[in-house]
Amino acid sequence: MAVQQDDTNKVKLLNSLANTYYQTNKDSINYYSSLAVQLAKKRSYRRGEAIGEAHQAAYYRMQGEYATAVNKLLHSISINEEQHDVGPAADSYLNLAQVCKDMVGDNNTPEYINKGILYSQHAYNLFYSIPDTAGMVGCLNECGILYRDRANLKGQEKYYDSAYAAYIKAVDMIERSGKAKGLVSKLYNNISQVYNEYWKDYKKALEYLFKAEELNKNAHNLSGLSFNYGNISLAYTKLKQPAASLLYARKMLETARLLNRPERLRNAYNSMYYSFADAGRFDSALYYYKQADILDDSLNNVAKTNEVVALQTKFETGKKELEIRRLHTDSLVKNRQIVFLVSALLLFVLLAVCMVLLYYRIRKQRQQIAGQSKKMEVMMKELHHRVKNNLQIVSSLLSLQTYKVRDEEALLVLKESQQRVQAMSFIHQRLYKTESLTAVNMKEYLTNLAESLVSSYGFNRDDFDLRITVEKEMLDIDKALPIGLIINELMTNALKYAYSNIHRPSLNITLIEEDTKLVCTIKDNGTGIDEQQWKQKKNSFGKQLITALCKQLRAQQSLVVNAGTQFTITIQKQVA
Repeated sequence: MAVQQDDTNKVKLLNSLANTYYQTNKDSINYYSSLAVQLAKKRSYRRGEAIGEAHQAAYYRMQGEYATAVNKLLHSISINEEQHDVGPAADSYLNLAQVCKDMVGDNNTPEYINKGILYSQHAYNLFYSIPDTAGMVGCLNECGILYRDRANLKGQEKYYDSAYAAYIKAVDMIERSGKAKGLVSKLYNNISQVYNEYWKDYKKALEYLFKAEELNKNAHNLSGLSFNYGNISLAYTKLKQPAASLLYARKMLETARLLNRPERLRNAYNSMYYSFADAGRFDSALYYYKQADILDDSLNNVAKTNEVVALQTKFETGKKELEIRRLHTDSLVKNRQIVFLVSALLLFVLLAVCMVLLYYRIRKQRQQIAGQSKKMEVMMKELHHRVKNNLQIVSSLLSLQTYKVRDEEALLVLKESQQRVQAMSFIHQRLYKTESLTAVNMKEYLTNLAESLVSSYGFNRDDFDLRITVEKEMLDIDKALPIGLIINELMTNALKYAYSNIHRPSLNITLIEEDTKLVCTIKDNGTGIDEQQWKQKKNSFGKQLITALCKQLRAQQSLVVNAGTQFTITIQKQVA
């Protein structure tokens, strides 16, 4: 185990060493990253392998071997996504955009411009999800560069505005967050190009460029300086100052040679060509034009281009196939959940039927042994206790099942089923705790039921006005049980839907006796139910249950919507 840890640390060290040579020695990048990848593969250290592959991609990009660079980056991304490493994956997508930018070349190939923009935007979204401000700034900068390339296409000048907006947004993010300050020089350089090429304000361009040059000198950033010198040379060319233009073109060439990066050398040759041509030294201009043309052909030959396209197509096809398999797996899981839900509901119905049959069996037995009062009282209390326990077991089973169900609709059905079982459980709990074996104290029962439901739906009892008025306190179980279930359904409906945006919710439950009838009302101060929708809600299990229970009680139900919703259940006394 210690050897494994040592090798992991060694991979990290090798990758760190590769990272230090980006400005000085690209061969060292390849050397150390190759060692890191070899050791990481040997030890199955996937994250280290992905980082090493990304460093190797940077080396091949500097060499102008774009197909190999793309292949390395796609491999790195596949490992990052396998390991759920969002940040490194975003870095690799941004590097892909930069490879596309390099491949654009002097021809401004639209295919690579558009692909680079898409990669930049995807990387931005990944960085945004973490969040990583520095990464987002880098993506905005790269996107702006590619927008500027697109603006150079015929009829696409409007994309200069898009490029400028991306740069300014990035600078604003740096100023507000204090992060990614190292990218300010690059952004200043790129803003200057918009002034140079689009607005033709060459002096303003030079202001930004000299600020960028100063920052890059302090940071010993050769790559950044090579861009600065090229753009300064171009600005002086536009200002008809050939001596200054040639001076900075030579500085760019010297810096590009130190970097030894083909795409920077190509741009330096182009800068020398423009400067000599502007100075009227056409023999030297022709020489550097040919050098740039040779290097551009090397960097953008047809074979390389086709190879890169094939690699990208293969990678994107593979991702789509993985997504299809994932969706298929999700479908299978959902189907299993549905089967499980149906099985759970069937089990609940079976248990409910068993409980009802058990209850009527108990009632019949009570009538048969009425003469054995004391003995049977003890037996009946015990039986109610067991029924209550059984119902609690059913409730607990349903509660346990909710932890395994991810489907929101299935979860809601199980929760409502649990509450119905709980409502029946409270009845039997009252029966075995009191002297009466056939009558329930409705005030205590409804209070327990209502407070349980309020708590279950996440309401704070101190912030909820719950008023229960009961005139007919003792009620036969034949009426108490269905009334309790009806109130359970109506309260559940109110707690689920009625109190959206209600500052202090309230609920009034009354059970009063009027001459030859019992009247039960449930009134909330919610948003009010849609009467037509309620009447047409024929497939709702809760609605069906209320209708069936009212039929059992031979009761009438009515609905009034006025500053809330009021349900009224009227039960004739003679119904026993």
